Amino acid sequence: MGRGFDVCLARPEEAATCEECLESEFVACLVRQSGLVIAGVKPAAVFGFRPRASRCQDDMVSRAIDAYARRFAAEGVMMHLLGERGGAQMLVVWRPRLVAKLLESASNRDFLTRRALPATGADALMRALAERMIACYARHAEFPHEVGLVLGYPLEDVEGFIADGGRGSIARGRWRVYGDPRVARKRFERLERVERHVRRLYSEGVPMRELLRMAAA
Repeated sequence: MGRGFDVCLARPEEAATCEECLESEFVACLVRQSGLVIAGVKPAAVFGFRPRASRCQDDMVSRAIDAYARRFAAEGVMMHLLGERGGAQMLVVWRPRLVAKLLESASNRDFLTRRALPATGADALMRALAERMIACYARHAEFPHEVGLVLGYPLEDVEGFIADGGRGSIARGRWRVYGDPRVARKRFERLERVERHVRRLYSEGVPMRELLRMAAA
């Protein structure tokens, strides 16, 4: 496992084995669901991976996650398994430098402190958020909506959703909007363009390593 880091596996029909098919699916999932983190424009992404290949075994999925977590870490991107939900393995992918940048804001730090989360240190914050998401996926707690901050949502939108569950939002797109909808629409459009660009590059043969390094350049 890990071949898809250096070689584009965008054509799963060319896979010769179940393991190759699963790896192709996994990399495609990473590009599709965490493309904005890969592109360096979003601090973190939380998503699930459920292989379509019926012959795939649990140990293959575990080995794929472990292999790519190691390769991602070498490029300054972290990946952790959060648990299972509905047959999907839930993952968080994040860029420490972008999470650390969020902590430069006094208002963000104040929000995190009020939510009983670490306000200094990207690793400490992500560990605490991961613990809350793990508890959620194990059905021991409600979903921690404060994670929206590291998913790249504006603070006012995160606080607004926590306060009323989205009932008072004035617009919606990738998240519920409580601020200026025109600013939000422009942001949604930019994120959509970046996402399409990353997916197009991958479909044209750019491997994961190069996608990650383009963002770091």
